[in-house]
Amino acid sequence: MAKAPKKKQLPFGHKLVLNQWIVSLFGFDPLKDHKDGNRTLRPMQQLAKSVKDVHGGMTPENLHHFYKALDINLQATATITPADLLRYEHNIVSHTLAINEKRDRPIVWKYYQWLSLLFAEIYLDRFFADREALLEALNAYVAAFNTYWTNEGYETGVTPYELEDLNKLCLQNATGSGKTLLMHVNFLQFRHYASKSSFKHDLTRTVLITPNEQLSAQHAREIKGSNIAASRLLTDSGDLLSSGKNGLRQVDFTEVTKLKDEDGPNVIATRNLGDQNLLLVDEAHRGMGSQEERGWFRSRARLSEKGFVFEYSATLKEAVSAAKRPEIEASYAKTILFDYSYRYFYEDGYGKDYRIFNLPRTFDELEFSYLTACLLSFYQQLRLYEDNYGLYAPYNIEKPLWVFVGSSVTKATGTKAEKATVSDVANILKFIAKFLNDEGASAAVIEQILTGNAQETGLLDENGTDIFAGGFAYLQSLMLRESWKPGDLFRDILEKLFQNRGGGELSIARIKGDDNEIMLRVGQADKPFGLINVGDASGLASHLSEQAFENASVLESEFAETLFGQVTSSSSPVNLLIGSKRFVEGWDCWRVSTLGLMHVGKSEGAQIIQLFGRGVRLKGFDWSLQRSGFATPTDQPDLIQYVETLNVFGIEADFMERFRKFLEEEELPRNDQKQVFTVPLTVTYDFGQRLKILRPRKRRDDGREYDFKRDGAVPALTIVPDKIRQKGVEIDWYPRIQSLESKKATKLGSKEETRFGDGHLAFLDYDDLFFRLEKFKRERTWHNINISKSMIKDLLADRTWYRIIVPSGKMEFSDFGNVALWQEMAAELLQKFSEEFYNYCKAAFIEPRLELREIEVGDGSLPEATDYQLIVDASEAALINDIQTLTHEIAARKTGILRAGDLKGCLFDTHLYEPVLHVTKGSRIQIAPVSLNESEFQFLDDLRVYIERDHERLASDGIELFLLRNESRGRGIGFFEAGNFYPDFLLWLVKDGKQHLSFVEPHGLQHEGPGHKKIEFHRVIKDIQTRLASDDVVLNSFVVTPTRFGKLNWGKTIQELEDMHVLFMDDQRDDYVSKIVSKILN
Repeated sequence: MAKAPKKKQLPFGHKLVLNQWIVSLFGFDPLKDHKDGNRTLRPMQQLAKSVKDVHGGMTPENLHHFYKALDINLQATATITPADLLRYEHNIVSHTLAINEKRDRPIVWKYYQWLSLLFAEIYLDRFFADREALLEALNAYVAAFNTYWTNEGYETGVTPYELEDLNKLCLQNATGSGKTLLMHVNFLQFRHYASKSSFKHDLTRTVLITPNEQLSAQHAREIKGSNIAASRLLTDSGDLLSSGKNGLRQVDFTEVTKLKDEDGPNVIATRNLGDQNLLLVDEAHRGMGSQEERGWFRSRARLSEKGFVFEYSATLKEAVSAAKRPEIEASYAKTILFDYSYRYFYEDGYGKDYRIFNLPRTFDELEFSYLTACLLSFYQQLRLYEDNYGLYAPYNIEKPLWVFVGSSVTKATGTKAEKATVSDVANILKFIAKFLNDEGASAAVIEQILTGNAQETGLLDENGTDIFAGGFAYLQSLMLRESWKPGDLFRDILEKLFQNRGGGELSIARIKGDDNEIMLRVGQADKPFGLINVGDASGLASHLSEQAFENASVLESEFAETLFGQVTSSSSPVNLLIGSKRFVEGWDCWRVSTLGLMHVGKSEGAQIIQLFGRGVRLKGFDWSLQRSGFATPTDQPDLIQYVETLNVFGIEADFMERFRKFLEEEELPRNDQKQVFTVPLTVTYDFGQRLKILRPRKRRDDGREYDFKRDGAVPALTIVPDKIRQKGVEIDWYPRIQSLESKKATKLGSKEETRFGDGHLAFLDYDDLFFRLEKFKRERTWHNINISKSMIKDLLADRTWYRIIVPSGKMEFSDFGNVALWQEMAAELLQKFSEEFYNYCKAAFIEPRLELREIEVGDGSLPEATDYQLIVDASEAALINDIQTLTHEIAARKTGILRAGDLKGCLFDTHLYEPVLHVTKGSRIQIAPVSLNESEFQFLDDLRVYIERDHERLASDGIELFLLRNESRGRGIGFFEAGNFYPDFLLWLVKDGKQHLSFVEPHGLQHEGPGHKKIEFHRVIKDIQTRLASDDVVLNSFVVTPTRFGKLNWGKTIQELEDMHVLFMDDQRDDYVSKIVSKILN
């Protein structure tokens, strides 16, 4: 009899039955395919789709926008009722407000974080309400799940749940996705439900378990920042079980390495802690690997046997795979509540992009050239950051950091892996010493890399592809702009990267009295440029001394302070960090931009993701955590993608291969081979009219335009200008206090408009206000404004310029808790006033110096680039085909809108340069200069259609139209009276010798109001026109919005908004452009 075919093993990612069961409660069948066009979606993605693109934050009623969207889109077949959903949302809001109570910058959840909290609410509600019913529901789903996949020819290995399986939840969320904050709210959620059950008295304590003391200290700070009590779990406190009746009052933290079977020095026997604990386990994948780690795993299990456990890790899937233990895999399949691993994080645009620089096929011969190219890629990031500091500030870009990381070095002559890492460190330092030693040779290699092709440099990978294709656009333009020779660039590298323009010998200095740090300097530089952080610094220093390589010296430093603690700050002089993987777990750093991989992670995928996760962390625009192509601004600064990309390179071929394999397993693009396509960008200089623009006048002495920061007087935050006084600065704290009080069931007083009295001002901490305002100023690069504590006191004592809206009673002295409230109000008032004051001063300086003058080459109005660069990963065959299709159609001068996949193009001779390009938000195609966004491209196309349709009438009326996309901040035309407003388009209508210059801004209005500065600008521009007193130029401003009129609840008719120069691109699709033309002429 023939043997039955062996069943296939179902991949772990498909086995997450707990997650699937919760998705099913929303009316989606996890065992069916779900489609979005031609794309197959996971059931989780189908649920997430309803909230994914929704604006974060809360409504005025203090409900998350995510909740509103999910409530509207709740499936008719959902088990979760609207009442359930609202109840869960109220709990999430309450906990969110609780952790935000003491924060300067409140946490605003991302969609996946909010869904994680919602899933926890659903599970905990059912767990505490009826455990038997929960068990029955889960097992009904497991039965259906196993039947389905067995019929498909798979073996699942998922066994039915037992009651004791129900007390564990795991969150697999990518590094940088905010797991720590979710942990804080999970604790509050558990405490909320437990407080209504016997668990409140049964639990001994809450214990947070971390991998190491450094991470424990970090967690302690962050927990306290969330207004949760926390302290170290002491090992010598006698009876550890006597923590009181309520183990949910505070969080005790300790390290997993201190939990043992028996007592000992600095060790806790797990039996002393009992089995009725709530555990919060960070880096929970620790425990599935070595025999020692398995002991940790058993300790955790014993501590929560009759309690509950939350586990957090970015790499559970990889750890489960490496463990090769079916019981571990089945356990985690049944306990992973939410899966937002790196693949989904990356696809949603979160974190940095990445680029892999493969090793050249003849690495030994080309090591110096390869490492020089890697150095150049980092230096390019550093230069971009410094040259565009103000432009990049809203995107929260940190100063780039170059990191080499390898295996732990606890003994320089220890294990094979430790010896390999020590050897790698020596090779890196040998390269740096050689680079510093010979300017001529280094400059020659730099020139070859920047001006030659890969055939000449030899920097080709095993497939014959240029490793660094398209990688140095900014350095190439910098050389051209500054008329630099390679030697000039070399000396700039010495200054910017190595902290010493004069160069010199590489100094390798072990910091005396510290076991971990070695400092790197060049010559007699005041500041170190680099730091080595390993477990055995002394042994490593001795090894390096024995190497005796040229242009380097090893010595001891009297430098007292260690440097590693400050490396995370952008103010640190350290540009290069060489270290062991010991600092990788939980390291709170946003700076890593170039990652060099040494001898590390050959056996475990989890280590690779952790390393990778440290590098791809990104704060993003407005703390969106997203790359600029996914975040909200419409016109990202040119070349920002280089500083939002993690460059990854290695000095070991086998590790780079393991890294590529990991990317393939995660179904992520390899990003190791870039293809660069160029599209000629043609600027029309002879457009038959002397078109005029608004620009600051040029100085007579040096011919440059007036600049407020360089040429204006330094204003002091003293006098309140009449304009600000008349308009007033208002802060409304009523909704915020309403939410804080709602969880206390406190009756709130009526709304009250008030101001600070002398008594309130006496309670304020002016040091705190001063330092907060200095930080606010520094973040905006306002170095040309003076602030002092006495100025702050005088400002707040002047009660004529502001209004505070609060519930009655919150300004009374009967409750000392109100003092903290007053401090926050004062800080917000001062920040709002500072912004208004700075823009007022800037406008007061620039606008009298504005003039109308003809567009000139080099005045910043027209693009300097001669072509577009379209960069895409070489593996993206479909995208490459789209690019080739579009470039052929552009070359053939096809008219109308040209479409090819993610790309659109338009040849439109009304625009002063062509073609104009658009790429779909979130596309993997990068374009420089930056392309138009969706609403900008729609406006351009609607204008094109209008001109083609009405060209005969326009010609007979003697009307000519010209359009120009405004350049980005720093080059284009901006208006400070309108809150630093840079309109997207300049539209000229020329008739009878008169020019009508209109500033047109395609802009969504769903989250704005009728008093928004971009709307008010249609009045401001007329004041500017009056000041200019020109007879032949008329100025106007329009906002055209893709938002539907019905979405705005402004209490105004569409005609009233038209009178305010607001027009609707969808509601008025057929005639909004003609309305603009009519308003211009009338």
